[in-house]
Amino acid sequence: MDVATNRVLGELNAAHGTGYHLVRRLTGGLQAGAYEVAGPEGRAVLKWNEEPGWGQRVHRAARLVQKARAAGYPTPAWIAVGTTSTGMPYHLQEYIDGRALQTAAALTMPLAEELVEGIDKTAGLVTDVEHNWSWYVHGVVFDGLGGIWATAAGLDDRSTEILSRFETACTPYRSEGLPMHDLVHGDLNVSNIVETAAGVTIVDVEAISGGTRAYDLMSLAASAARDGAAPGVDEFLVDAAVSAAGLGPAMVCAAAGFADLALFAHSVEESSLPQIQHGAERLLTLLT
Repeated sequence: MDVATNRVLGELNAAHGTGYHLVRRLTGGLQAGAYEVAGPEGRAVLKWNEEPGWGQRVHRAARLVQKARAAGYPTPAWIAVGTTSTGMPYHLQEYIDGRALQTAAALTMPLAEELVEGIDKTAGLVTDVEHNWSWYVHGVVFDGLGGIWATAAGLDDRSTEILSRFETACTPYRSEGLPMHDLVHGDLNVSNIVETAAGVTIVDVEAISGGTRAYDLMSLAASAARDGAAPGVDEFLVDAAVSAAGLGPAMVCAAAGFADLALFAHSVEESSLPQIQHGAERLLTLLT
């Protein structure tokens, strides 16, 4: 099995006095990119990163996950966190036995309502502004951060038109600050949602930080719109984002989310770009 992962797991066991062994790589949207491990302690999920620079972020995320769970945010507990001798950060989290939402078609209104209830519990949870998602959102839309906006606008005529519409809609809010102290997942979509007997669970939270929860809500709304969630779900999520932060911040979040995702799709899976564009057009309709 994966040699590097076994090496990480060996160091984890030595550091934390555990006896886990590798079972399988989790795929298909259920905590993708993670590994199921098992041992005398039971089942768990191991995730690690080859980038030493992520070490501080992972340790910070562990503290935020603990705080979020205490507030009622539905995400698995982190059991252990650390860094290998070569500087690779890892964490071990609770294994969630449930059904991953493979497509947005499985995102029903009751599930959406449960998600919004959980996300709303993150309001004001982050007191610092380190690695803040609102800085990222504002930077993408207004400050040319990473060239993301300009590059996405040059992908094709449809992307150009969508971003032109977003630019017109966002410009009045340029000087309006985005909320910065909610807890934000940063990549929330249906593939990060697991349905269990106890309710929904949000996974893959390593990039968790402060910002406005409207970013997560608009990301989820875009996922619902482009992938065919139950009727009314996308509108419900957009309304929740507007309620959380106001129309301006919700619009800016939608714009940043589209530019980022369109660019990612172009480089990884270009065939998905039309679907992403459809989702963005639907959000523009709902927001204007």
